[in-house]
Amino acid sequence: MDISRNIAAIMGPTIMAATALETLNFHIWEGIHPTTVFNNGLTWFMGGLAVVRFHNIWVRDWRVIVTLLGWMSVIAGLSRMAFPDGPQAEGGVGAFMVIGLLFLAAAVISWKAYLTKDES
Repeated sequence: MDISRNIAAIMGPTIMAATALETLNFHIWEGIHPTTVFNNGLTWFMGGLAVVRFHNIWVRDWRVIVTLLGWMSVIAGLSRMAFPDGPQAEGGVGAFMVIGLLFLAAAVISWKAYLTKDES
């Protein structure tokens, strides 16, 4: 449980900040250079890989959210590295739904990491 809380305490606020600030600055992805997209993907890939390496836990409680976010980071990072010159997400409803779901999942794991002391 301690590894789950420790990873969630770092991962949750990081994803919350990234999603909130990306929403406020969505325009930065317009005309972005593929090298920047590749490096962004590399960062997400490395972070996700670290999570799944040390926290590949598949249980029926909040800890599975940490694992799922780790795997999502690996997949998102790989796709950004594989297709750095592909189209970037536009500020449509779908993009904001994904960002909102990521923010919500990050808020849940942050809450569990910082504000609860139970063993589930």
